[in-house]
Amino acid sequence: MKFNKSYLKYLLIMLAVTVIAVAVIIGISIRNNRKSYSASTKSTTIAKESTTTVTTKKINENFYSSSSMEFTNFSFISPENWTLTEEKNGERVLLINNNSSTNESIIVSVEKLEGNEDIKNEDEISKKYFSGLEKIKDKKDLSEEEIIISEIKSKIYGYEYNLLLKDEQKAVDLISYFKNDACIYIIKYMGANIDSKTAVSNFKEFLESFSLNPVEQSAKKSEKPDSVNILILGDDSAFDRPGGRVNGRTDIIIIFHLNLETGEGTIVTIPRDTWVSIPGHEEGKINGAHAIGGNELTVKTIEELSGLKIDNYMITDFDGFKPLIDFLGGVTVEVKENLSDSFSGCYLDKGIHHLNGEQALALCRNRHRNGEPGQQGGAFAREREAAKVIIALYDQQTTFEKFLKMPVFINYMLNYVWTDFTFSDIVKFLPSFGKLNMQNIKITTIPSWPEMVGNASAVVYDKELTKELFEEIKNQ
Repeated sequence: MKFNKSYLKYLLIMLAVTVIAVAVIIGISIRNNRKSYSASTKSTTIAKESTTTVTTKKINENFYSSSSMEFTNFSFISPENWTLTEEKNGERVLLINNNSSTNESIIVSVEKLEGNEDIKNEDEISKKYFSGLEKIKDKKDLSEEEIIISEIKSKIYGYEYNLLLKDEQKAVDLISYFKNDACIYIIKYMGANIDSKTAVSNFKEFLESFSLNPVEQSAKKSEKPDSVNILILGDDSAFDRPGGRVNGRTDIIIIFHLNLETGEGTIVTIPRDTWVSIPGHEEGKINGAHAIGGNELTVKTIEELSGLKIDNYMITDFDGFKPLIDFLGGVTVEVKENLSDSFSGCYLDKGIHHLNGEQALALCRNRHRNGEPGQQGGAFAREREAAKVIIALYDQQTTFEKFLKMPVFINYMLNYVWTDFTFSDIVKFLPSFGKLNMQNIKITTIPSWPEMVGNASAVVYDKELTKELFEEIKNQ
């Protein structure tokens, strides 16, 4: 078979073109595959880097967010090195500065409007906040300042005042609040040994970090509050009687144990004639400890008797008790028996009475009585009555008022009582005192009975049952 030369030449040219085309296609395919691989590798690398970035992102350890189903949750940045305790997943949060001499603290409280008798609308809050403060000496109102909190317009209100503690520090109290849905968010600042300008600046910085609807979980951990034991003493003395709060005899001795987490507690009355061992001295009546060694020896004696550590004490006398009751507008109590005692001056019929300071003192001093049904009479009844007056006096203040004014309320009391409470103590107890329902406070006494010890008319107690009582209280 013969091929035309021109035809053969044509075939060779076509073959060459085909080879070149195939080569080009293969080359393009290879390049595309390389690009695809490169892009895929780059994408994977970016994804890995992105994942690494998310994984290694530094979490702000001071970020806090509430986690309640009852209200719109909120968040804030806690100041550095402040401790935090929360209640009910953020319904109330307490922050305390533990590393400063300024004793700063902030409380956040979410108050529901529905069914709240204390707050009808947000306009009432500033009025309630300032009401009654005219009784505070050297109080100075601060200028209102506008602020935006989580895109909501608000204001900062506040005042300066003098603390009636040992060193009479200057104190600053500030508050801000806003409404969201059916709740009021109240943010309160308390500071001592700090000037108002610095206090306001610190408070502003905190408020500017406050936000609703957080998307991140809280990194700031809540600390568990402790229980406290407060010793309350009533000194049987006055300006016209010997002794006084320095070394008088304590006729009213009460241990108030309070669980700061649950708000539950127990009041234990100690009969004044209880025969005990007084540390460093001979045995004697427990009310003699104060006459011998004042508050310090009384605390040691009570700690040895109860096995409890006394955190703080408060003591008053006739001169302090009467004006304290009057200052607070009297006290409403229920008397469960007819009383007629010329010694104390207590003349009251069975029923509910609103008493002034003179009448309340007479009631607390009345030991010539039978006692309430199911309870001991005489001095035992008097001590129980004193505990009831303390509960009633506290309980007649609303929870909201306690929250707003507890530091100032304590400041009022310091006009009439003597105590080792510090400003830090007051702040630490504030959330629990504010929510405290006195119906959850049980009144009891040590298992004891009157008996002669030598020539002394005294009260003796069952040591084993008393030990069990205080062990139970310790574990509340």
